[in-house]
Amino acid sequence: MAVNPTKKRQGASLLQIQRRDRLGSWGQQHQLVAVETLLRLLERPIGSLMTWMVIAIALTLPGALWMALDNLSQLTGRFQQSGSISVYLSPGTSDARASELMSRIQVMDYVEKTRYISPEQALIEFRNASGLSEALDLLKENPLPGVILVEPNLQAPVDIVQQLQKSLQKEASVDSADLDTAWLDRMQALLDLSRRVVWVMGCLLALAIVLVVGNTIRLSIAARVDEIRVIKLVGGTNAWVRRPFLYMGLWFGLVGGLMSWILLVLSWIILRSPVNDLSSLYGSAYTLQPLSAGAALVLLIGAMLLGWLGSWWSVVRHLNDIEPQ
Repeated sequence: MAVNPTKKRQGASLLQIQRRDRLGSWGQQHQLVAVETLLRLLERPIGSLMTWMVIAIALTLPGALWMALDNLSQLTGRFQQSGSISVYLSPGTSDARASELMSRIQVMDYVEKTRYISPEQALIEFRNASGLSEALDLLKENPLPGVILVEPNLQAPVDIVQQLQKSLQKEASVDSADLDTAWLDRMQALLDLSRRVVWVMGCLLALAIVLVVGNTIRLSIAARVDEIRVIKLVGGTNAWVRRPFLYMGLWFGLVGGLMSWILLVLSWIILRSPVNDLSSLYGSAYTLQPLSAGAALVLLIGAMLLGWLGSWWSVVRHLNDIEPQ
């Protein structure tokens, strides 16, 4: 028996329309449940606000630490006065030759300022600092060389300052040029340790958020036991019953994340001016940076995920125990 091609096309179109209708119905149901869940939370503003504040504070603590680490990490790429280059002159270099070399170094790129310490001045400073005056008097001649302290520009990257050190090393009358990077190594080690601490604190506070949301959802389930039993009695599935509770967890996470972001922005506004003033006193153009857009997005998505996980854990744990009698 031949099949009418027109009927085939009509059947395929009908199937596509049915799928579209099912998807549209599914989306409308989720939209209605999401709005209804939010309205339920707003009907209990005090309880909901307390839960949102707990989530916001729990997220703000690691968020603030992470923002501080991001700002401190910027300093590892800049040299301060402790990162100056000490240019040790060859023995016997005259003060006139040292002055000429210092003038040439001063006009080099990324050099902020220079200072010459003569051998006699270095000996006096060492005598006052060491307390070895009697031992130094026994020396027949001054063993200390002349030194030119070169302070790089605060905005100079590390690799540029290292190139400057190599250039100074090649200068005539220069015995050695030492760059103090030990403070950078110590700061980097401290930052690595701080990042570990932030991750540990973040995991613990994330667990706390899951437990807080889970306990809140458990109380909400306990208050709607009769309603859940009626829904199951008329044929409602577990998926249908748990859907509003999952959306409740998402709302807890989303609003808590937004409140945490607002707290971080307020903290940045409060601290920005004092940090800028302190930076200007050291002659630096450094400014306190807020939480980046990418980090804020991660914060919101992470908060929603934690809220959903807490809700799912509580629903799975308690919903199966509620059956129509």
